[in-house]
Amino acid sequence: MGFTEDEAVVRVDFFKESGKWYVTEAVKWTGEWESKKQLLQDSFTQSLRDHFQNDPQRLSEMDAICIHPYFEYSFPICIRNGGWIWIKKRN
Repeated sequence: MGFTEDEAVVRVDFFKESGKWYVTEAVKWTGEWESKKQLLQDSFTQSLRDHFQNDPQRLSEMDAICIHPYFEYSFPICIRNGGWIWIKKRN
């Protein structure tokens, strides 16, 4: 279930540290979507890195929440405090 006509575009809500909603953005899911190849956390991290590649610090102090990830066995996921910037890739 995509956020737009493109199934790979998902809705990501960004919240301030206080828990107050800040903005919703359409993010292209660029990480793997198959659970056999990559973990959901890593796929979401990759998608956010790619989304913010031109301005990595934008929304970097926010929590990112995706209720319907574009992933084989999806479940809601959250990355706190701009963690997509510093979380290392797993081998």
